[in-house]
Amino acid sequence: MKFEFDEECPVDPGEGTGKFDVPSPWVRPDRLWYKNYPEWMPKTLNYDAIEKYNGVFCVLKLVAMNFPNNVAINFKPKEQKYTYREILYYSKKMANALRDLGVKKGIPVALNSKNCPEFVIAMWACAKLGAVLVPINPLLKKLEVSHILRDCGDVKIAVVHEKNFALFKRSSKEFDLEKIILIKEDIEDEGKTREIPGVEILNFHELLEKYQPLEEKIPINIKEDLFCLLYTGGTTGLPKGVILTHFNILANLSQLGNFMDEFKEEYLDKNYGKISFIMVLPLCHTFGMISILGYSAAATQLIVYDSLNIASILESIEMYKVEAFSGVPTMYIMIANHPDFKKRDLTSLDRVAAGGAAVAPAVAKEWEEVAGVQVRQVFGLTECSPGTHMQPQSWAKWIPASIGLPIIDTDVKIVDLDTLEELEPGQDGELLIRGPQVMKGYWKNPEATARVLIKDEKGKIWLRTGDISRMDENGYFYISGRSKEMIKYKGYRILPAEVEASLYEHPAVLEVGVIGIPDKLTGEKIKAFIKLKQDFKDTTTEEIIEWAKENIAGYKYPREVEFISSIPKTAVGKVMRRALRDREMKKQ
Repeated sequence: MKFEFDEECPVDPGEGTGKFDVPSPWVRPDRLWYKNYPEWMPKTLNYDAIEKYNGVFCVLKLVAMNFPNNVAINFKPKEQKYTYREILYYSKKMANALRDLGVKKGIPVALNSKNCPEFVIAMWACAKLGAVLVPINPLLKKLEVSHILRDCGDVKIAVVHEKNFALFKRSSKEFDLEKIILIKEDIEDEGKTREIPGVEILNFHELLEKYQPLEEKIPINIKEDLFCLLYTGGTTGLPKGVILTHFNILANLSQLGNFMDEFKEEYLDKNYGKISFIMVLPLCHTFGMISILGYSAAATQLIVYDSLNIASILESIEMYKVEAFSGVPTMYIMIANHPDFKKRDLTSLDRVAAGGAAVAPAVAKEWEEVAGVQVRQVFGLTECSPGTHMQPQSWAKWIPASIGLPIIDTDVKIVDLDTLEELEPGQDGELLIRGPQVMKGYWKNPEATARVLIKDEKGKIWLRTGDISRMDENGYFYISGRSKEMIKYKGYRILPAEVEASLYEHPAVLEVGVIGIPDKLTGEKIKAFIKLKQDFKDTTTEEIIEWAKENIAGYKYPREVEFISSIPKTAVGKVMRRALRDREMKKQ
């Protein structure tokens, strides 16, 4: 397949970004997982090719040059469609507008919006300019938003969806914004005038009409210039800004693409520009962002949702013969429990990935029976851009409980929690990661950076993830939980995720979150918070506990059970155990 490229982005995607004749500079030799790699797998990335990219913006430009009329964004809530040519055109217009408003390379631009085409356009515009994208989750509250805007630097401009405007108005005295670019829910609706004293309010689509596309090349130093500051969820306090360069993101896209055989000639001919992906993950989150960047690189039709509209999602899968879907376990549970799940033809799906946590075996089995697809677990974290482990559908053995194998140029080791000595296969310890996708550090937080980026005896830097993991004798990895969430019961160390996975086997359990609560006799005892399925509302807590006694190890089953209407979760569906602990503490 022949590809066009130009002086700004002198890269031929058809040549690939892998090397086959040199060993990886990142991975120690003879790692166990290598024996699973197919023969066509590159040994390392071609970093000379990656460094030809003038930043992440080249991902969009190259696709728009080669697949200009392919649908890039199909925004289902409003039935709006944009081709890759149009997304490129509008992104360059917005880049010109931002530059005229004072934004230049290295300047942070906050982006606070639900999923919508304007989010994508603003993201690419920042990449074109070399501005630092600062996505802010629209579900965050005043304290967290104010912290991010103050922490990330001299933020003068924010792109804000009108659904979140009120929060900015209430918080305006706590930061020094000069301009807000407002994304209107209804472009045609004049509506009421939005005002904040001392802040200029501009209309996103009026700026697109006013400005011409920015054609000038803005030189990007991909190893030094920041693509984004992604603020972590703050499960242990206020969010920390993760520094990700253009190189971090481009390297991770290349790692994932090569690992999934996307640069093989037969893949390019068969799939490039010919598949569809359901995009319901929040774009402000690292999982959502890498999904939209990666699938855009393959000229994919991105069918975008701003909420989990299950009936419409299932209809779209059937209508468009969608091949790819990524989500978190909560999404798979809710979709499987929708009445349309067994009515729609979902057999087109062949790349279905779950991140954030393991999908309960009972849920994975139901997806396989109904849709004929394996929900394969993947793993990553914001600090790794985010991808580190996968089980590609095309070649890897599927182990439902496993996060899979380390991707190209990613070294991994499991270490003792106290001594940091590397453990043997089969032993649980902390997961450490090394590779080109690992962040530069936490923004303006050298202490936190020093705690997680550590040097080994050879001076090589490793990321401490805080995740408890193990590697089996074949090089497959398994996540047991977070070290900070470990429950200590009578000397046993119990990970909440293990108990949750067992409880999902009970037919009445729709969702569950497990924590440890203080106990004078045992140290901590296990408590499960459960949301029941609609058809099992008569189930009692005693029945759950008795079932657990019969089906879960004696030191692992929950001693207390409480039914609640909803399990608190992060934006991407992870159980917020801290919120459950706070709920419990209020009772004390």
